[in-house]
Amino acid sequence: MLFIFLGGREPRLRNAVDAVLGHPVPDDLSYTHLDGRRAGPDELRAACGAVSMFGERRRVYLDGAPPSGPQARKLIQWLTAFADARKNDPGLDTCDLAVSVYLDLGDRRTASRVKAFNALTQHGARVQQFGPLRGAEAVRFVRSEARRAGVSITEDAAARLVELMTADAGLLGGEVEKLAAYVGFSGQISVRDVNAACATIGEHARWDYVNALADRRGAEALGVLHDMLALRTPHEMILADITRSLRQVAAARQVVVEGGNFQQVARAAGAPPSRGRYLAQQARRMSDRLIARMYAEVVRTDAALKSTGGDKDALLEILTARLATRPADARA
Repeated sequence: MLFIFLGGREPRLRNAVDAVLGHPVPDDLSYTHLDGRRAGPDELRAACGAVSMFGERRRVYLDGAPPSGPQARKLIQWLTAFADARKNDPGLDTCDLAVSVYLDLGDRRTASRVKAFNALTQHGARVQQFGPLRGAEAVRFVRSEARRAGVSITEDAAARLVELMTADAGLLGGEVEKLAAYVGFSGQISVRDVNAACATIGEHARWDYVNALADRRGAEALGVLHDMLALRTPHEMILADITRSLRQVAAARQVVVEGGNFQQVARAAGAPPSRGRYLAQQARRMSDRLIARMYAEVVRTDAALKSTGGDKDALLEILTARLATRPADARA
């Protein structure tokens, strides 16, 4: 049987492949793992045609097949022939073949590539897509990863983790593993555990970036942004950090206007007590109108990242410059 998995290199795809292939181990003599960067149709044909030593079904996994170009077209032609041969002659169906193709399914420019691989369904293949996680789906994914790690996590804690880390499956999967170790691979992960293990505000380059934005230090903010982009920090995570920072400032603003102290600011913003004084200072320097305008810039950038197919690095650079510009400088 032929299975095609389309999506990014993330836990959901890996878990699905393992389930289809029966969770193979590297030294399984009936299992072959091919690297798509080096192996092509010829190597794939040889692996699928090899006779198993003990007569069991062979399992072949092509990891990271080329998504486009001549190599991809040649691979699709071979996969079509493979699927047709097994569909038309069940006696040849002695091999389970899984092929993963890494595509950014949130980018509309990949639509033609997705269409090409989806066409294999007409030849008996099964195609599964892994697009960006959304809302409740991300919370469900976190809870399933926790069960896989041998722990449980409350729905509120899962939602908090998504808020902190964004709905990126790879990042969420890694953080769940850390949290499982944090609680000792037993018991339940709570919101308090998530906050203690993940919310390290002020200790990471991402927070250096957010703090530089908040203080209107444009050159510094752009410098940290470029460092993060060079380290391949997901664009969505950077945008989520900005959104979360603005949400905290908005909550702090409401408390400050009503005469509250910095401890009340920290509680309202869901931030550590040490962060409360800083947020209160920020809130006093910003008006409700300015916060709303900054939110509008973030919303526009979020829509552009998801729909325009533009240069994502440039979109974040433009957003950074706009948010870090002092109102007086903007009017000038």
